[in-house]
Amino acid sequence: MADDLKEWQQALDRLAYFNLLAVPDATRPNEPSYRHGELTAVRFHGAAHRFDVGAGQFAGRREYRVANTVGTEAGPFEFRWAPIPEDFSLLPGHAAPPTAFDPAHSQRIAVTAADFAIGQGGQDRIAGFGTGRSYPIHRAGPPLIRIASAGVLTGGKGALAGRTGMFALSGLFTPPGDFQLNVLVMIKDPGALYTTAEIPVIEPVQALPRSSTYLYFSTFVPTLTSTTVVPGKTPAHPPAALIVSEKLRLCATGFAARGPEGLASRYEVGPTAGEHPLTVKFSPTSGRGTTPDAPSASSDVEQFQLDDGSRHPGTLEVQTDETRAILTTLDGVPQDMGTQMFAGFGPVNGGNGVFAGAQGFQINLGVGTFVPHLTSILYLAELADPTGRFRD
Repeated sequence: MADDLKEWQQALDRLAYFNLLAVPDATRPNEPSYRHGELTAVRFHGAAHRFDVGAGQFAGRREYRVANTVGTEAGPFEFRWAPIPEDFSLLPGHAAPPTAFDPAHSQRIAVTAADFAIGQGGQDRIAGFGTGRSYPIHRAGPPLIRIASAGVLTGGKGALAGRTGMFALSGLFTPPGDFQLNVLVMIKDPGALYTTAEIPVIEPVQALPRSSTYLYFSTFVPTLTSTTVVPGKTPAHPPAALIVSEKLRLCATGFAARGPEGLASRYEVGPTAGEHPLTVKFSPTSGRGTTPDAPSASSDVEQFQLDDGSRHPGTLEVQTDETRAILTTLDGVPQDMGTQMFAGFGPVNGGNGVFAGAQGFQINLGVGTFVPHLTSILYLAELADPTGRFRD
């Protein structure tokens, strides 16, 4: 069984991740839509840049620092953003009723007709749709909101044609034109897209404004005894909840958008660096559909408890507000293990030690199995960092 667990975990870890930073394109401004003078939708147009986030490192006893590098443009980026009613089910090809944007209150949102270029020149692209939320940021001046979404890939072109996966995005939006969004794409069964070889060094671009620092954590369930399953109502339904003690790993991702290797993703799993205990509660329909029309799982406030040898340098507290989960198959994992892939998002709510006072947001993507319960989840946290406290 131990050898099987190791092979299954390696299969779960063998995913391709593409991390992008999207900003406006002056040659293609956003296109807002209005109804009775109120904003109801925005067609985002922008440029997606390759964005590398390194593995975090402890600097002395009181610091945790991460290298972030924004690279050259990978290609165009666009989607349609619109507020939607709280009880609206988003289905492909079905238009949402026009809903007025309310900058003072959190709203459900739809991200549709998403089209992200990843490969250089725009030939490698993914399409998808999802749902999420807006989070008002109260301040003087023009409205500023955070938007976040978890979505499903519905198609692709070039090296991404026929691929299956999910995406999550988060960032700041000053309606209707200015934005800075982080987009994380996950491809399962990636084949040649996944590499352990070195990839070309990113060509940094210095001109993009950035007042945040991004950091990765990867989590996994190391043993069969680290999960308590709360049974569902019947054997045909998924568990009502999982109480999990996951391990925390430092990690880094990067990808090459051009060159002799073509499009290639490198996912580097680093040393175990702490614990990630949580309780996940499932809805009755969790993982039964492919449409991200309602949250399928929720979690309590989560803690990333870092350990560095005999020291406990700090804890980062995060919350996952929404998760979308889809039943799937995965090369190298038996089908009866109930593999799901999922995407989620939520706020960062502080911490202690090296993360004392940390505030921000996180998105996450990953895959997991029910029985035995194994996971490979990549969390990408964006921490407000105007002074460069966390930045290498």
